[in-house]
Amino acid sequence: MSNDDKRPGIIKLWFLAIRPQTLPASLSPVAVGAAMAYSDGYRGAVLENAFVFWLFALFIQIGTNLHNDYADFVKGADTHERVGQARVTQKGWLQPSEMAAGATLALACAAAVGVRLVSVGGYPMVCIVLTSLFNAVAYTGGPYPLGYIHPRLGDFSIGYLGLGDLFVLAYFGFVAVCGTYYMCSAPHLSLSYDAVWAAVPTGFLATAIIVVNNLRDRKTDVKAGKLTMAVRFGATFARSEYTILVLGAFVSLLAGIPFGRSPVQSPWWVLPWLSLPMGLNRVKAIWALDGKDLNPLLGATAKFQLLFCTLFVAAILKAENPAGNLSAASSLT
Repeated sequence: MSNDDKRPGIIKLWFLAIRPQTLPASLSPVAVGAAMAYSDGYRGAVLENAFVFWLFALFIQIGTNLHNDYADFVKGADTHERVGQARVTQKGWLQPSEMAAGATLALACAAAVGVRLVSVGGYPMVCIVLTSLFNAVAYTGGPYPLGYIHPRLGDFSIGYLGLGDLFVLAYFGFVAVCGTYYMCSAPHLSLSYDAVWAAVPTGFLATAIIVVNNLRDRKTDVKAGKLTMAVRFGATFARSEYTILVLGAFVSLLAGIPFGRSPVQSPWWVLPWLSLPMGLNRVKAIWALDGKDLNPLLGATAKFQLLFCTLFVAAILKAENPAGNLSAASSLT
């Protein structure tokens, strides 16, 4: 038995299952949304509400990862031919029922935290909580629990239909950033145009993470009928998509000029651009690597997103808010 097939201890086993290298994708947008709310003058319960939203997003991501581990094995996408990092169910380290139970527990925790979000944010948070819980399961789909609700739902899958990239952009970009901003603006409960703008580069880089995953797994995904964008349009398309997403994150920063958020108005807005060399390095890597050699790039892309968003947050907080006060901030609500 090789070291790769040796069963880890129970704590390490579950730690591997939640895919810790990808978890910054849930922290980064929350930090951006909270910083933008603080910059716009909201001082009430920014840290408290941002922390609650982050807990919700974290449990959603963990639940999605665990259910994906379970469902990809059941659907036949994760086999002995897999070149990605170890999947606990595929390795036989846990039974599918145990992995499904872990996913259920994580999503139950998300639902519990969601009650707090709803109590503060009202109906918009009801929509975010319910759709997030559904999408966490529908991302991969599978016989549990959708197939138990209705047989036809067992065949429904966001990821298998090739909509995973759009899902990540929407929920780890716009929903997470804008939802956090909305919660942090309590009791006003508003949403500004610049919060929507900030969601664009954040969502682009979160999506880049899933592009690496799908590019790496395309050869086994096609055998299981998992029609990701990389499967539908090929490796060159996936690499081009990754390049556009990474470079597009920087280009989208220029759209902040109308909001007074650019190096023209404040030198602090140079900060996110300091991560450009790392971004170019990641782009170079995706054109040079394939198969299992892409494994390090998956975590490296998540680290890049974290660095970019950390610098983005610093710029938001340090640069003078051109709105100056709440009444002057451009608001959608």
